[in-house]
Amino acid sequence: MKLLLENWRKYLKEEEEPKVNIFLDMDGVLVDFPSALKKYIKNVYTAAPEEVHPTSKSSRAVLRKLQSMNLSPEEIDELYDRVEIKFQYGEEYSPDEKIMSDYVFKALLDNKKLWLDMKKLDGADALVETAFGLADKVFILSAQVDEVSKDAKKDWIAANFSDREFAGVEISRDKGGRLLQLISQGAVAENDLNILLDDRQKFLDNFIAAGGTGIQYNFESPGSAIEELKAVIGN
Repeated sequence: MKLLLENWRKYLKEEEEPKVNIFLDMDGVLVDFPSALKKYIKNVYTAAPEEVHPTSKSSRAVLRKLQSMNLSPEEIDELYDRVEIKFQYGEEYSPDEKIMSDYVFKALLDNKKLWLDMKKLDGADALVETAFGLADKVFILSAQVDEVSKDAKKDWIAANFSDREFAGVEISRDKGGRLLQLISQGAVAENDLNILLDDRQKFLDNFIAAGGTGIQYNFESPGSAIEELKAVIGN
């Protein structure tokens, strides 16, 4: 009898309809990360490094390197944009791009105010509304920079999407590993349709390797990702 019940439960589990779970990245998907960083860098570009980073020698050194390039505000924007594109696709930086990339990282460290001051991207509300309309569960899945950014990202979601009940606000640089953890915890199932929308190919590849589905998001054309999402779920 015990074996019969176990087999019956197994059969019922296998016959369950797979759920749709959508995972949304934050930076470059919901959060206007580029505008905030460019504004911050232009604000500190003429300041004394000792005032901007009083407790970090390495941050002061990188800021000095960036300042030595004597960039105009327009050139800061252009250099940042080139770095952002290469960052998304994992391409190699030129020496000037490497300096900008290094400083972006330094600017974000232990800087909760910068994270919380970031605005919503155009299309973020429509994307979240679409996700909740299509999915059984909607998660946030975003990568941290440091421990401060973990709390800051959760606070940002709470402040900017207070009307939404996300199934989880997951902060991890190993997005595929986090998917596997959620499967092992029973939050989602292995045979569910688990979809990540992210602007970085590196994280999409990591999520796909764990059995998920990845859709690359470009905030300049959010409609294309939404249409792809609908097509994936429809199929």
